[in-house]
Amino acid sequence: MKTTNKIDVHHHIFPKEYVNALKDVGVKNSLGVDFPKWTVETSFKKMKENGIKIAMLSISSPGVYFKGIDFPDGFSEKLARITNEIIAETKHKYPESFGGFATIPMLNQEAAIEELNYTLDTLHLNGVCLLTNYSGKYLGDESFEPFFKELNKRNAVVYIHPNDPGEAFDFKLGIPNALIEVTFDTTRAVANMMYRGVLDRYPNIKYILSHGGGTIPFLAWRLAGIQYGQKGKKPPIIRTFYDFLVNGEPTKGLNHLKKMYYDTAVVSGDYAVKTLQAFAGPDNIVFGSDLCINKLAAITTKNLKKDGDFTEEEYNKMSYRNGLNLFPEFEKLYN
Repeated sequence: MKTTNKIDVHHHIFPKEYVNALKDVGVKNSLGVDFPKWTVETSFKKMKENGIKIAMLSISSPGVYFKGIDFPDGFSEKLARITNEIIAETKHKYPESFGGFATIPMLNQEAAIEELNYTLDTLHLNGVCLLTNYSGKYLGDESFEPFFKELNKRNAVVYIHPNDPGEAFDFKLGIPNALIEVTFDTTRAVANMMYRGVLDRYPNIKYILSHGGGTIPFLAWRLAGIQYGQKGKKPPIIRTFYDFLVNGEPTKGLNHLKKMYYDTAVVSGDYAVKTLQAFAGPDNIVFGSDLCINKLAAITTKNLKKDGDFTEEEYNKMSYRNGLNLFPEFEKLYN
């Protein structure tokens, strides 16, 4: 089942223009981990080591907003544009190796929609990367409604990456957020979107969740119950009784979660991989490496084969076929 055809949906770049701009405002790390040195050659080297044919490039947390730091007006919008054009330039220079997700200045909805249109229509990126929260506002926040309406119209692919958590969090723990909080913040974001009804109102959006969906595969049954007690809505009595008493499960909520795609970045150990397989099924798992920041990518990538006990067909679906369903422009490279 050896393959060198993987589509990596979780592949971060750190262009010097981005890193230097962040250092100028006092930001020197991502989720508690120092920014690595990156060039396109770095990606190619890591791709070869991990059997990756196509890497979907993105900017990691903190994106273009920085909690507790003052920065000039328009800084976030300009930095998003710079990073998006770098990703687009890389994609267009190496069309058989790279795709890309757009960075969006979400706290300015007019600029967010403008950037969405520019990156998808002019730069021809493959979707957008949204962080789980922006300065403590999670993705279900009503202020983001205009943007989600546009995503839904476009049947867009949205890759969700965790950010440092909002204020309701004990920072005195002293543990880098990259270790455990990333999994919880992805779970918070999806729970927030379900509670606020975003998943009901915008069913055409195709979501990819980082790191195996955080804790969602393990907590899915419990989280799905949020569907029946959404903010500002009376519980749907008939649907609730039918799902729980007839089906014996929160069916509608589970359907929302099972519709999403889950990447394999830093998912390792048979207990973790098999839990993801049991929940997401073979058609909704996509490969993710968490390069070029994950120093253990080669180990976790190798472990996927033995930990998941994949059939050859299931392994190939995870490696690239499910990715092709999301990004059909690359199908010609696999014929």
